[in-house]
Amino acid sequence: MTGNRRIMRGLGDAGLGYQVAMTQVAVVVHEGKLAAVRGADPCALIRSALRDRGEPPPRMYPTSDSDAGTEAARTALSEGADLVIVCGGDGTVSACAAALADTGVPMAVVPIGTGNLVAGNLGLPRDPEAAVATALDGADRHLDVGRVRDGVVVGMAGLGLDAAMVQDAPRTLKRHVGWLAYVVSLTRHLGDRGFTIVLDVDGRRRRHRNVRTVVVGNVGELHGGLTLFPDARPDDGLLEVAVLAPRTLWGWVSVVVDLLRGKKKSPAVRRWRGRHIAVTCRRPLRREVDGEALPDGRVLDVAVEPGALLLRTAAG
Repeated sequence: MTGNRRIMRGLGDAGLGYQVAMTQVAVVVHEGKLAAVRGADPCALIRSALRDRGEPPPRMYPTSDSDAGTEAARTALSEGADLVIVCGGDGTVSACAAALADTGVPMAVVPIGTGNLVAGNLGLPRDPEAAVATALDGADRHLDVGRVRDGVVVGMAGLGLDAAMVQDAPRTLKRHVGWLAYVVSLTRHLGDRGFTIVLDVDGRRRRHRNVRTVVVGNVGELHGGLTLFPDARPDDGLLEVAVLAPRTLWGWVSVVVDLLRGKKKSPAVRRWRGRHIAVTCRRPLRREVDGEALPDGRVLDVAVEPGALLLRTAAG
């Protein structure tokens, strides 16, 4: 078991004073996504697993329209949580990570979102029973996060077409086909006009014109087998950034083919790595962090915090 705070319970011969440390588990749950889960209820699985171990029942902290999970996780910490299990999608994971970064309290993930990009990149099980087993019996791993003004980036953040695609994916379609709904949204924005940016990577500035989207990543894989950052590692103290600037539909086809092949060089994709990445545009554009919309803006500024997040992963 991990964490610094413990609930102590006497066992066996009272004269021996034998005690065992017990973990207080908190579950931050996106109830809207939980309602759409087919099959076993992850929260019920957590309760059952803790009961079988003789552990205290979990404390439940639902998200809300006004709180994607940050305040729920902070409340859980203030009430003595030793482990926070997040039942939700990438947005809920990111929101909870903002509260848990630099606390030393581990976060586990039971992915029930549309994309689950973070879980997929980090090898976290998507099957609820396997995910719960990992949450309770896995090993803790220090991961980097990217700090933005109002939160953190665990997986990826984007500006331009990437953000428009995420924000405009039809909700009903997302419930039925998952991340494929993003493909439908993407086709609607392929004709969006390009824009000019100034990209600052660790103080080195570059100007780019006719840009369609910019993505900052802590992990490398997109959906559908596309590899945007072939060298990305979530614990190397660096962030990745890609500027995509295809000028035609065939240019986009070429980009997709290159990403499917995992190519490190592509005519319409340029990549850099650094600790502090700032993108400045001439006009406000769509922005997103881990699949959640930010207000439109001219700047996307991300700085790495090495090893700030303790994540529960599969043992070994």
